[in-house]
Amino acid sequence: MIKHIKKAAILLLAVSTFGCSESFLETYPTDSVSTAEALSSPKNMMAALNGVHRAMYGQSTFEDYSLAAEGYILPMMEYGASDALHSTSGNGWFRWNLRWLVHTDPNDSDMEYVWYHHYNIIGSVNNIINAAEGMTVTPELANVLGQCYAYRAWAHHRLVTLYAKSYTYGTPSSDKGVPVMTKTASPYEGLSRGTVEDVYTQCEADIKKSIEYFAEASKPEDNSHISLNTANGIAARIALTKGDYENAAIYANAARQGYSLMSEKEYKSGFNNFEDTEVLWAGDIIPDQTTYYRAWFYYIGTNFNGSQNRGNPKFINHELYNLIDDNDYRQDMWLETAPNVVDVEFEQIGDEPSDDDPVIAGDDNYATRGEFWDAWEVVIDEYDMTGSFYTYPYMSVKFLNENGGTIDPDDVLYMRVSEMYLIEAEALAMQGGKDDEAIAVISELANARRKDESVAYDVTARGLSLIEEIKVQRRIELWGEGHRWVDMKRYDEALDLTNSGADENIVSERI
Repeated sequence: MIKHIKKAAILLLAVSTFGCSESFLETYPTDSVSTAEALSSPKNMMAALNGVHRAMYGQSTFEDYSLAAEGYILPMMEYGASDALHSTSGNGWFRWNLRWLVHTDPNDSDMEYVWYHHYNIIGSVNNIINAAEGMTVTPELANVLGQCYAYRAWAHHRLVTLYAKSYTYGTPSSDKGVPVMTKTASPYEGLSRGTVEDVYTQCEADIKKSIEYFAEASKPEDNSHISLNTANGIAARIALTKGDYENAAIYANAARQGYSLMSEKEYKSGFNNFEDTEVLWAGDIIPDQTTYYRAWFYYIGTNFNGSQNRGNPKFINHELYNLIDDNDYRQDMWLETAPNVVDVEFEQIGDEPSDDDPVIAGDDNYATRGEFWDAWEVVIDEYDMTGSFYTYPYMSVKFLNENGGTIDPDDVLYMRVSEMYLIEAEALAMQGGKDDEAIAVISELANARRKDESVAYDVTARGLSLIEEIKVQRRIELWGEGHRWVDMKRYDEALDLTNSGADENIVSERI
């Protein structure tokens, strides 16, 4: 723990130094800039904060990690959590996560990296917060501090949800949480683990401060910066995992104000643009700072031209797919009858392969070789892949590169407005006596996802309780976006892959 906090502080100094204005660096040589000098004004603080924004998606150069921050962590929190599955071993990435051999090993490099990443964020914003003590709060400084306190709340919250027992199913007053770090200063010593309650208390205090600062702040530059809406969204997440449903509903409602839900066309555009209608918070990937093969789309995309995608299409749990209404256009995000290039076998009738050769194993959707490969070509053409891509039944086409078949960078989405609808609906339903309000909120989201808008969404159609219906909507809407693992923890749900389509025989060595 001590070495990670120390490294985080050193890294911030580098970020602050390189993030300053040209005139500042001309006056002060880079090898002699102190943290105090680099953070001496709101302008310089914003430059340092831009370094934090980049750290959210940038490829780590620290030790041997070389991982892409949220671009790596978000898919990691999906794989192994029942809904987003791999068709084959591919090149080995995340196979141990799928087999539950990562989070059970305290010495695993993934566990160390996730810990490091979040404390690096915390250490960086602590330097800014601490440097601002005694300064006059201008709108520019309020914007910086609003974002810093939100980052600190977000990072501590992520850590406690991953490294501790769930607040709602544990004993938060005594369960071990994670160290709460609010200072970054010499001698850079780590702290002991606070209780889960301690961590949540800090998260709540920080996000309230963030919201207070945003009330007098200048407008954030864009969705790659944290805004008042984003801060309310973080507050909603914290309250939801705590079981504070009254505040979860209030914060979620506030977070979605001023935003609209995506149209069908926008929804199917690939989830690759930080300026999309629903995006509250995202990484605006700068082309010359891209992570390329360790990018978000490399791990979970459809048509990113990397070996993890080409040979290992990701698919949806069949049981979940079967719960999607035929009038729900989200059903189109997965291709139920995509040809099974991974497993298919043909019976060769003549001396040479023929289009008339029958499919004998691996894919019951096609009778002959010709039908099979014709269908494969349709998928390849429609989703801008190349001839080296595999396809697979129920494969995802939700996350698409804008320039398919390339390794061009695309943005990483951290928070969408639809999540706020889902939090608000669930929080209202969990309070008791507010079912009508919950139904109104979840119906607004579900009706926005209808192919035929003249046929309204029926919250009772699946025959589920209101809470279970909202859970299904959440799994469908947020599939692959990094929520499922934490949801299973807070629901206290066991992993169940019955009839999911998962192959228990797929094993591989991890790279």
